[in-house]
Amino acid sequence: MQQQTQLVKPFRSSLVRKNPTGFGDYVPHSAYVERMLYVGPYDFEIVEIIRGEFQDKAKQTAVGVVGCLARLSAMVDGQLRTVVEVGDCERPDNWPHDGARLKDAASDAFKRCCMRGFGLGLHLYSGESFALFDALVKRDETAAE
Repeated sequence: MQQQTQLVKPFRSSLVRKNPTGFGDYVPHSAYVERMLYVGPYDFEIVEIIRGEFQDKAKQTAVGVVGCLARLSAMVDGQLRTVVEVGDCERPDNWPHDGARLKDAASDAFKRCCMRGFGLGLHLYSGESFALFDALVKRDETAAE
């Protein structure tokens, strides 16, 4: 099985969780890291920290980390791929300080990089219409003949 096919394989259902904020299903960050490490080493870096205004728990205007821009690079099937994505801190008021908000945004950016550049977790966005994994399995089988 090609590395690309391994990356787009849907996460097992026991890993999929409902997002408490109501914005779709999610899989824990650790599962993305495991899958990326299984395929091979990767490089992830935060490129820019995004600060902005948000309402804190007391409904006061606060300024702090609301997102970040990140870059993910990895070799997949002999080709270097690099993708840059934004991650947001979905609920900045939910965290006690900027470090925690940045951690939340970096995790979101990592997952979005994985999805956009490598297809990892794409099935969570596509839902029932997700067909890429089956197509890649067929491609791999044809190439092996």
